[in-house]
Amino acid sequence: MDACPKIITLPRSDCALCFAGDTHATYPLMIQLANAIAAHEPARERSLDISRVKDHLLRVFEDMVRRFKELPEPFSSADIQFLFAGYSWSRKQFRIWTISYVPKDGGFRAREAVSFHPRLAKAAFIGDWSKRLRSNLAKQLNAPGGPVYIEPLTVLAELLESAKPEYTIGGPPQLIRITQHMNTRPLCVRWRKEDTLFGRPLFSYENTDYWIVEPFERKFLRPRKFGYRVGLDDGDDGGEPAPPSN
Repeated sequence: MDACPKIITLPRSDCALCFAGDTHATYPLMIQLANAIAAHEPARERSLDISRVKDHLLRVFEDMVRRFKELPEPFSSADIQFLFAGYSWSRKQFRIWTISYVPKDGGFRAREAVSFHPRLAKAAFIGDWSKRLRSNLAKQLNAPGGPVYIEPLTVLAELLESAKPEYTIGGPPQLIRITQHMNTRPLCVRWRKEDTLFGRPLFSYENTDYWIVEPFERKFLRPRKFGYRVGLDDGDDGGEPAPPSN
């Protein structure tokens, strides 16, 4: 389902989590991690650095996987994959971990992204198309150029744009921006002339506070305006009534 959110924000503003694989396995794990962070003030208020949160993440995930019962077949490593990323106040740097499931012992392994390319300090990839994306991005970065802006997003968008219906990838890119000020904010993506949020096309009357990214033109656009949109009648967009004018 292309409109399924692949990324979630967490109850602290310096990190985010995304998945690849089986939603039956991954979603309960992500929601329980969010619940665990929300329940503990030091974790929620960022007194604990994200490296400590990562350690707790592994314990929560391992416990949850062991609680799955009567599965038709055991989970494979491809069924449960995560990226956990954010800004570490203790290290004063951005950190990214690939979280991999190890079926043999029912546990998880965290591998930190250290370096990727001279023009892009860190990058991490999950999913069955990760190798192709990694290769395409490396080729793009090998071409002469200045500082990297949002080229990785453009490469991802090109791969998604060319995806066929039978492929295991598709739909608009999904984005969350994390800053060194430890603020996390989703971004909308303009995809095939529609504004999307976490893969879902927005209705014409929907307004958001989030900036919009055009991945192919590499532009940031202002958030959609507030208030009633002229020319939108009640009942448009699947029968949803337009909000009243301010």
